[in-house]
Amino acid sequence: MLLEELAKDMVEVTSALIGGRTINIMNTDGMIIASSEHHRIGSYHQGAREAMRTGKVVNIRKDQLDRYPGAKEGCNIPLRVNGAIIGVVGIFGEPDEIRDVAHLLEVYATKYYQLEAMLRPRLSESALRSQLLTNLLSPTGSSLSAIQSLTETLNIHFDFPVYTVVFSAPQGLALEENIQKLCSRLEKLGFQHGQRDLWGAVDQRLVLLCSSEESRSISDLQQLTAAGYRVSIGTPCASLREIHDAYEQASILDASSPKPYNNIRQTGTRCSYVLSRTAISEEAFLDGLYQKLLDAFGPEDCDDLLKSIGAYYECGKSVTLAAQQRFIHKNTLQYRVKRVLEVMEISKLPAFWQEYLVRLVLEHHNRKSRSQDLEK
Repeated sequence: MLLEELAKDMVEVTSALIGGRTINIMNTDGMIIASSEHHRIGSYHQGAREAMRTGKVVNIRKDQLDRYPGAKEGCNIPLRVNGAIIGVVGIFGEPDEIRDVAHLLEVYATKYYQLEAMLRPRLSESALRSQLLTNLLSPTGSSLSAIQSLTETLNIHFDFPVYTVVFSAPQGLALEENIQKLCSRLEKLGFQHGQRDLWGAVDQRLVLLCSSEESRSISDLQQLTAAGYRVSIGTPCASLREIHDAYEQASILDASSPKPYNNIRQTGTRCSYVLSRTAISEEAFLDGLYQKLLDAFGPEDCDDLLKSIGAYYECGKSVTLAAQQRFIHKNTLQYRVKRVLEVMEISKLPAFWQEYLVRLVLEHHNRKSRSQDLEK
């Protein structure tokens, strides 16, 4: 982003202009990204975070330091470009004594970034769109106040309902190459309208916020699965405040569902989401059950046993069909099911609760396996 690129140079220039005073530049998360005190780079600054949240200057005096972790006395001033807060600049000193200097720093720093934004409009727009996407997906008190300014600056006007879509690329495709190819495909489908859609890379995946339009259908995105992409869609949003929850839904579907196309409005997909969401929220409990299986059988046999009992439930508890699917004898399948239930200590529970817990442990096992594959 523009802030990170220019922060070091701005610190060096402004510190020299105001007699060598300590200057810090903080990003929207309150992290110091540039400082004339180099050892502080990468540390958290509570005063900057408050300045981001309120959009106002935060003055910190010596007797207030215990309220502001990572801060020193001084002034912390929001930096704005085209009405949007892109970061915070801080100056060391007793606030009353450095008021005039702080005002000078505010004017200089703001003009510095605004000038760079004017000279590099493409970079500026890309950075602002990225910031808007971040604010919408992970809203905070400060980001909610900036969303309106950013949408006005970028001339973005969503038509509701807005759909939140997460795309995963085919394996082996680099992120940059993925984005270029996927954006080209989305454009052909009519899903890259600059004023009504918003997209960007988040956690190695492309995220699309697309408005509702008569000229296109959200179901058209299913065509992308033919090219190897996974498409996951959250609940349609009636307001910008709902986008965060829809993004969480789409992200969970993308990480957990084996299907290439997942729309949470479909009943089966919604059930899969609820199961995955429960497995995440009850991770500690499920890990205890899972560990019993690992201790009893070891990783490889545990995987085979869980696949066998998974096939048993997927086949409607038909031992014959499940055994055929797993290429084992019916007696072997029955034994494996019995052993899993016994080791997990749930064999005396009603059949419904047995299946429910086994399916949750299977989901827990699959999440662990996917995580291990990503680390390799």
